[in-house]
Amino acid sequence: MAKQHHLLNDLAAIEQQLAQLLRGPHLFSIEPQSGTWSPPVDIYETPTSFVLTAEVPGVSLADLELKVVENELILKGERPWSRDPHGENIHRLENSYGKFERTFSLSERIDADNISAELERGVLKVTLPKRGKSVGRQVEITTE
Repeated sequence: MAKQHHLLNDLAAIEQQLAQLLRGPHLFSIEPQSGTWSPPVDIYETPTSFVLTAEVPGVSLADLELKVVENELILKGERPWSRDPHGENIHRLENSYGKFERTFSLSERIDADNISAELERGVLKVTLPKRGKSVGRQVEITTE
């Protein structure tokens, strides 16, 4: 029982030291990290398309770029740092800021000419329609 009480006192002391560190003056010098984040992406398939969703809260439409180059879908953007940390007591900074770029390979099954996208409530939804199934065709064989 005495060992358990001693352990609890040690844990309480560590917790107190950690709390003091978190309140220390070094927190005022936190600057946003640039180019160190990548928005999380989900990709799922429906009967007619593939759908890619990217979480981009705080990124405006003007700060997003989506393009198809050869067989790749490229998503670029920037979440700008909008606060002036001078005079603010920042206690925790978990959000990432700055530029990002994600590249996705496109399958031959995707109709790249008809890709569409919409931004709603901080979520970018990209619809990648599937190509129609090829029914095949007869190839004529000629002679010289």
